[in-house]
Amino acid sequence: MDRFFPSTRRCSGCRAKGPSLDVSVREWTCTECGAVHDRDVNAARNLREEGMRLYWLVASALPPWRMPPSVIKASEPADVLSAA
Repeated sequence: MDRFFPSTRRCSGCRAKGPSLDVSVREWTCTECGAVHDRDVNAARNLREEGMRLYWLVASALPPWRMPPSVIKASEPADVLSAA
């Protein structure tokens, strides 16, 4: 994951990117859809979704005869693709 990925400020409901949040802000409301988010739960949802998107991006680039790995570390996508 990119270290600047907006996991805490992106709404996990409508994907709108909200303003920067101070670390002390534990709950916020999306200005686009009105969803109320716990900061940590929202970040976890966004990180999981982005992780799955990246996994399937790598897995779909593999040739048909190659099984996708069960786990991909964030530092390995280029290595996995070049090994295919």
